[in-house]
Amino acid sequence: MTLQPLDWFAIVFYALALLGIGFGIAPRWERGGGTDAEEFLLAGRRLSLPFFVATLVATWYGAILGVGEFVYRYGVVAWLCLGVPYYVAAVSFALWIAGRIREQQTLTLPEQLQRLYGAAAGRLGALVLLVITIPAAYMLMLAQMLATLLGWRLEMALLLGTVFSVVYLLIGGFRADVLTNALQFVLMYAGFVVLLLFATVRLGGLEELWQRLPPQHRSVPGELGWMGVAVWFAIALQTFVDPSFYQRCAAARSPALARRGILVSVCLWCVFDALTLLAGLYARAYIQTVPLNAYPALAEAVLPAGWKGLFVVALLATVMSTLESYTFLAAATLGNDLLQAVPKVRAWSVRRRTQLGIVVTTVGSALLAYLIPSAVELFVRTASIAVPALLFAYLLGYSRRYALPAHRAVPLMGMTALASLLWMLLRHWVPQGLPELEPMVVGMGVGALLSLLWRRRHDAVALDTFERD
Repeated sequence: MTLQPLDWFAIVFYALALLGIGFGIAPRWERGGGTDAEEFLLAGRRLSLPFFVATLVATWYGAILGVGEFVYRYGVVAWLCLGVPYYVAAVSFALWIAGRIREQQTLTLPEQLQRLYGAAAGRLGALVLLVITIPAAYMLMLAQMLATLLGWRLEMALLLGTVFSVVYLLIGGFRADVLTNALQFVLMYAGFVVLLLFATVRLGGLEELWQRLPPQHRSVPGELGWMGVAVWFAIALQTFVDPSFYQRCAAARSPALARRGILVSVCLWCVFDALTLLAGLYARAYIQTVPLNAYPALAEAVLPAGWKGLFVVALLATVMSTLESYTFLAAATLGNDLLQAVPKVRAWSVRRRTQLGIVVTTVGSALLAYLIPSAVELFVRTASIAVPALLFAYLLGYSRRYALPAHRAVPLMGMTALASLLWMLLRHWVPQGLPELEPMVVGMGVGALLSLLWRRRHDAVALDTFERD
């Protein structure tokens, strides 16, 4: 991408703004009356509605170039795959679980599993969660984006992108994450609005766009097929065990705010999905490019100097917001749930252990991103194993009517993960003759069956009923 001085000014200003917010504003943000761990991991449980919404929305779009690729390849069905299933899952989470998370006063999802099922389940949950929060895939995406957009070497892009995304978390903790997410939230919307305005003026209106699209890009399910659409509804169930949802609900000022914040976020996701869908369709209709490069290619074609820099910043902000949030989530899992079992660091405070976790997560993820160029595919596969392993034990813990006996939690998590892994290996070893089922779907099926067999009515166990306020 060709960048002019005005574009570079926008990029440099964004980097300096992140450092200023992370090091200057975040450490001075209003403190609550919580413990040191609550202050560092959850911003004192005082997250207001605007900040709750901004940080949750910004964290949700780390694979933004993948969204553009999907729209470029398949057309309008992208909304039915990448949007609608997640709206349904998020609304269900808001109405059923969000308020109860805030009531329980736990710091992390593994801590909640430990409270429900014991120490072994908590440690296993922490290890599984670490697999899906290690941000190597997002570090690689950011480095590749910087290398492509700015012409940097991959090693330099990986180093600088990672440092600017996480360094302020060491001092500001979750407050730094929330405040920088708020800036990134504004930039990601502004960048795509500008891109669409210039595309409409320079390429044509929506009616002309629609006529130029191939017929399969205007139909549902298009080339993807209904089975392909259905798979995304299964994948969207990972929303229920997404640690960014849990952390933000635990940090909200009240249970009611947690529920309301997710519902508002869903509305804003609809808006952003509309922007990204239209941008991808414009790229498909007017630009010949590699699908993964749909958004940058459209920006190169329609945006003048200065505005192009704003859009580059919007792309960077979208990826960096997810990268920094997942870095902090992985670090919190290490600091609060795993490192306390290490004798030499057990006596440290949660803050200090989490700071160590930030360093370990950052260095380890950067090495993975550098050594394994296919890190994105690697983490998609691990998520197919990890998400079913967590889902059923976690959800049954919030059921008013049924509960999972404590001694069944670890077997349920292990057998569900094993089912997904075995199916993944079978599909690799026997590519022909097996049903076209994703490993995650198989794991979900096994987990649902075992849950039905092992569940027990709540009145038979001594568990809180989690009554809503």
